[in-house]
Amino acid sequence: MNTTPRRKTTAKPAPAETGVDLTSAAASTSPKMPHERDEDAGMTGGVPSARVQQGQRDLKRGLQDTSRAPEADTAYRKLKK
Repeated sequence: MNTTPRRKTTAKPAPAETGVDLTSAAASTSPKMPHERDEDAGMTGGVPSARVQQGQRDLKRGLQDTSRAPEADTAYRKLKK
């Protein structure tokens, strides 16, 4: 058994980033919701995402979403009963 007394650590944990700008009064009165922060152009550093660009090209070409999510959800609900 170790009988050495433990030292208290004085290091403070790093502050968590909240995405709220408290440096100006206007920004602090209306913080953005998480989805608004994610959609903000400033979050990308001005560099468009390759995935978003591909989606834009696909839409321009007339491609549609072919996921089977609605059908899969319906089948799941039937099996769950």
